[in-house]
Amino acid sequence: MGLDKPPKRSVKTADTIFGIIEYLLETGGTGVTEIAASQDLAESTVHSHLATLLNHEYVVKEGTTYRMSLKHLDHGIRTREELLLTQAGRPVIDELSNDTGEVAWVLVEEHGKAVYLLKSTGEKAVRTRGRIGKRTSMHDIAAGKAMLAHLPESTVEDIIGEFGLPERTENTITERDELYEELETVRERGYAVNRGETIRKVRAVASPIIWEDDVCGAVGVAGPKHRMSGDRFTETLPKKVLEAADTIELELEYR
Repeated sequence: MGLDKPPKRSVKTADTIFGIIEYLLETGGTGVTEIAASQDLAESTVHSHLATLLNHEYVVKEGTTYRMSLKHLDHGIRTREELLLTQAGRPVIDELSNDTGEVAWVLVEEHGKAVYLLKSTGEKAVRTRGRIGKRTSMHDIAAGKAMLAHLPESTVEDIIGEFGLPERTENTITERDELYEELETVRERGYAVNRGETIRKVRAVASPIIWEDDVCGAVGVAGPKHRMSGDRFTETLPKKVLEAADTIELELEYR
């Protein structure tokens, strides 16, 4: 199994439409002139594509400003709810967050990125950069490393080749050999950690979710450095996320 690669040929019209959609997402909404300039397109072309998106209810027009519609929300929620991992993971991370007081997540890998699928917030949870649906790099987060450790080496190589190992903080692993050493450690102990590799003062612990001999996701908890330290970080929380992963795997097995 390797990283999904785009076909050598694509439909230019579709590329243009998705370029417009991505720009609307990036800006939160804007007008025809701005879109045309950003995409190097004629305003008439942009207007035609926006009219099509408007007719199909994928954008909303407010005065001269276009923004994404909530129809995308419907598609995303339906897609998520159809996943067995969603059904199996939700009650488990609710218990995990209640037990630890921290924010608990379930993530999956898609197209070489880690995607935040489920979230549950404990009473002491702090805000992090994660959000439901966010797609992010895998090498600098605990859940991402937990999944990378159980993907085929060819897939890991494809992911590194496609996205590199960008530095988020001074703690981020940015060298291939060091990452492979870290992934070997993850396989040996069963869980991965993030020692301020994405945000300096935030740490996390995550365990892979293995189903039918493949990694289908990861479950973990994240919190501030002052609470994610000592035996709690090296023993207590790893034990809890390993138990959570085991529970989710059993739920998947019997669904």
